Amino acid sequence: MSKGSVINNQDTLIRVVCTFVFSLFAFFYLYYFQADLLTVMQHVFSQGQTHYNHLIGAILITLVLLFVQLAIANLFKKVKMAWAFTFVPSALCLIMLTDVHPVPNESRLEFGSGVYLCPIAFVVYSIIVCLSNSTGLSEAFRSSFNNRIVRRLWVNIIVLLSLMVLICVCGNNDKLYHVRIHAEQCILNGDYDGALDAIKHCEEPDENLTMLAAYALSHKKQLPESLFEYQLKGGAKAMMPDGIKTRFELLPDTSFYAYLGNCYRQRMQTMHYLNYQKRHKRMNKVTADYLLSGYLLDKNLDSFVREITRHYAVNDSVSLPKHYEEALLLYTHLHSTPYIIYKNDVLNADFQDYQKLENTIFNAQRKTALRDTYGNTYWYYYMYE
Repeated sequence: MSKGSVINNQDTLIRVVCTFVFSLFAFFYLYYFQADLLTVMQHVFSQGQTHYNHLIGAILITLVLLFVQLAIANLFKKVKMAWAFTFVPSALCLIMLTDVHPVPNESRLEFGSGVYLCPIAFVVYSIIVCLSNSTGLSEAFRSSFNNRIVRRLWVNIIVLLSLMVLICVCGNNDKLYHVRIHAEQCILNGDYDGALDAIKHCEEPDENLTMLAAYALSHKKQLPESLFEYQLKGGAKAMMPDGIKTRFELLPDTSFYAYLGNCYRQRMQTMHYLNYQKRHKRMNKVTADYLLSGYLLDKNLDSFVREITRHYAVNDSVSLPKHYEEALLLYTHLHSTPYIIYKNDVLNADFQDYQKLENTIFNAQRKTALRDTYGNTYWYYYMYE
């Protein structure tokens, strides 16, 4: 076999490998990591008129990126450079597409600096390619690797890996925002377990996650049973969208309020809305649990105790949701003359163990030790959150 045939075969192999690696990365990056972001982008920019399909969208965008790469390869076909460098413009396009962030306290998205820097980077890239070709640098570099397929392949792979790292760093990698929009997408699809799983594994509490956790738990009829097993922030105000700190990206507010009972033209804070419903006798099981949970989030045990008797039978023979029982027992222990005296021998024994552990640790490790054992109880939330 002639030397020219060997080099051509090597070139073909390198091109196939590079194309396969980049295509695989682009598809999985779009389908798994940025799918929810692209869904929100299409929803916002189309004003809710169109819907993004994760699979079809990832395939189409990947094909467009490959088309861009082929166009660049044909444009610079006389330039003898590593094949991986022809993927640079495709990488820049992917950065521009995914460098999108929500505007704080506003219901809109904005493109990041990538939308301005990437076109400049493409111009710089074109100049460097032309200069390296005219000065003979590309040819000298290529000649040094002739018949060294392994080295040439590794050079191309390293270039591609560098581009992948650049894409991941420059694209939207806000973990909290990704958890939020993923949970919202799950709720929109009726996958409440998926939403709650994403929220539970997020280490940073956030008002929006509090709202989404409460909404998903309510749909599963587990709001008073499991709410305080999650990291919560913002109190009762965070249970409903206010358009500033708490808002939906995909779900319409009208659907949320229709679920609670009534949608009003004037936006109201959580407790104002729920008390308005109560005054006008529009309470149902959902809004009752929202109201009671709101009192607990605000640590307003007095109002909680007076309200719970309107919706639940409170006595020793009736089992209540977990967090309601914990709150009633805590209220009984905190008041010398309580409005309700709640007794539960099993729960009381747990509370005594909680107090014993609390009283035996006097340093900064107390909160950590209590969180590890009792972090899923209302007692811990009331005392430490």
